Amino acid sequence: MRYLPDWFRKDRDLNSLFTLPASFPSFFDRSFAVDVKDKGDHLEVEAELPGLKRDQIEVEVTESGVAIAVKVEEETEEKHEKYYRRERSYGKTERFIAFPVEVDIDEGKATYRDGILRLTFPKTHKEGERGKKLDIE
Repeated sequence: MRYLPDWFRKDRDLNSLFTLPASFPSFFDRSFAVDVKDKGDHLEVEAELPGLKRDQIEVEVTESGVAIAVKVEEETEEKHEKYYRRERSYGKTERFIAFPVEVDIDEGKATYRDGILRLTFPKTHKEGERGKKLDIE
């Protein structure tokens, strides 16, 4: 018995294409958490990205949704009495979040504070608003 519609599975499968291998450092063992909130007159997208700098985050917006990409460069250095080791890790992970309602992408705003990326977009439709009726000739 199937509990979730196929489109949930397809979204999960698509997002898994952008996740990094399990050998990559702990934060990126899985895709980062994202919340999408309806705030009445605007839509808010929050992504948990702790420990990153602004220049490691890229946001690209289209009419259908927003892509959040994160680039990570880590260096580990260990010195011991008989050996010296230095490792570097580079990687990128990305998520695409589809907008559940129509928004004005030109008026979108982005802030990054305390490990939370917050994107806000004004809605272009009022709730319950319907399209225009056309007279048939």
